[in-house]
Amino acid sequence: MEKYKERKWSGEKGKKFGKVDDPYLPWGGRQAIAICTTCKAIYQNKRWFFDEELYRRHFQEETTNRVTCPGCQKVQDHYYEGVLTLEGAFLAEHKDEILMLLNREAERVATKSPLDRVIQIIPEDGDRLIVETTTEKLAQRLGKAVYRAYKGDLDFRWSHMNKFVRVYWSR
Repeated sequence: MEKYKERKWSGEKGKKFGKVDDPYLPWGGRQAIAICTTCKAIYQNKRWFFDEELYRRHFQEETTNRVTCPGCQKVQDHYYEGVLTLEGAFLAEHKDEILMLLNREAERVATKSPLDRVIQIIPEDGDRLIVETTTEKLAQRLGKAVYRAYKGDLDFRWSHMNKFVRVYWSR
């Protein structure tokens, strides 16, 4: 057992470092149903999701907690965990198409996971675009979507503890 003493493994499969907790997620979970007053997301059984029927049924009940979900709170606080940088002459020529692709992919993800949001898209110069996201997974997914559609060079740069990512795409 002495040979394993120097390893810095967390015990999680495939992860070198321990789990980094999101400061915006409720610690220990909530007991009752909670509804986000901003986006109408519902928190139940330790997960956030959209359900219009459940929202209409529980919104008027006094026992329902009215809160701001972590996704909306991150957008309000401008707290991003992923940055996608797109650049190159190809971007300048096809900017509208790429923006449409990014928006469609972000909407597709948001229907499944209300906490994954695009905070803002910042155009810089004529051939550069910066997309800030609430989660690192969304930045990865958007970068991969642009790469699948238009090829080019795609690079991921993770922070020290794997909770923040910078994704670079160029062509």
